[in-house]
Amino acid sequence: MTSVPSSSKPPAITAVLVRAAANLNAVVAFVRTAWKARRHRREVNRLLAFDDHALADIGLTRGDVHVCLAGSTFDDPSTRLRVLAVERRAARRAQMREILAVSETATERLRPIPSRLTA
Repeated sequence: MTSVPSSSKPPAITAVLVRAAANLNAVVAFVRTAWKARRHRREVNRLLAFDDHALADIGLTRGDVHVCLAGSTFDDPSTRLRVLAVERRAARRAQMREILAVSETATERLRPIPSRLTA
């Protein structure tokens, strides 16, 4: 009985099978991602049936939907729409903070200066 030394390299067939399994996993991941993007593209396309007020309620414009659908077939438009809605919401909040800061400054200027009574 001969024993195989523990430091020997794995047979070539095992290395080939390992590489094939890795490639198969990569292909499966790509197909899943492409299928998910296709499904999301169909769902985003349904947003075009909404009127402008309904789109505004969810933080989007019709132009946002068109821009996201104009991307590559394999790109997920729902991710881009989410980013656009969050950016618009953040910009709106920053604008409101600026308006409030300006109005508070203006009201402070309009407040009467307390007069000092000399006794």
